[in-house]
Amino acid sequence: MEDAACIVACETLRQELNLVMQNRACTLPVYWIDADRHAWPDKLRESIQEALDSLPGSRVVLLLFGFCGNALVGINAGTHTLVVPRAADCIPLFIGSRKERDSYGNDTYFFTEGHFNSGGGIASDASRVVQRYGEKRGLYILKKMFCHYRNFAVIDTGAFDVSELRTKVERFAAQLEIPVKVIPGSLRLIDALLSCSWPEDDFLIVKPGGSVSFEDSLRVGKARQPDAR
Repeated sequence: MEDAACIVACETLRQELNLVMQNRACTLPVYWIDADRHAWPDKLRESIQEALDSLPGSRVVLLLFGFCGNALVGINAGTHTLVVPRAADCIPLFIGSRKERDSYGNDTYFFTEGHFNSGGGIASDASRVVQRYGEKRGLYILKKMFCHYRNFAVIDTGAFDVSELRTKVERFAAQLEIPVKVIPGSLRLIDALLSCSWPEDDFLIVKPGGSVSFEDSLRVGKARQPDAR
């Protein structure tokens, strides 16, 4: 790991990254980006770029993010080498692969503790909707927001008390009449990122002077992903 200098990561993945780092006895410095920025891809991109630009010298920087609304498109490596998981959003990072994520279909909404409790998470969103529109109209709006989802899935990543989170999600889901299930997670991609095992199908490497392109974002859904199970 001596060739990797630091990690820039989303706060949503704090518990999972900390677990993998603990298991690997990894002591790389981590620069955390506020999870609230996910609601605004341009602001998220700006925060990531500011973090990269503040790093001195030339480093290998492990970027622990999904592409999340193309927030990574346009990120400049500067003097650094960037290593980025090929993931359309953060769910494959919790579940092990894009293929595994797709196996649950497009009508499943996923939860981890970091996602649920973040300022940009569903709990905060629901609270803001109810505060603004009142309980009755707020619930109507929330049902419209989630009308395309038929299942809620709590991902058991092993990094938090899954039974406690399931209780919270079930309380929210009961209002929307959406069933909740717990599914197995996999931190395979995070572990590979820290192990410096970067197969092309799973990771994008941006050399110094390069940048993340729109074409790179298109590959996140086309790369051949190994089965996580």
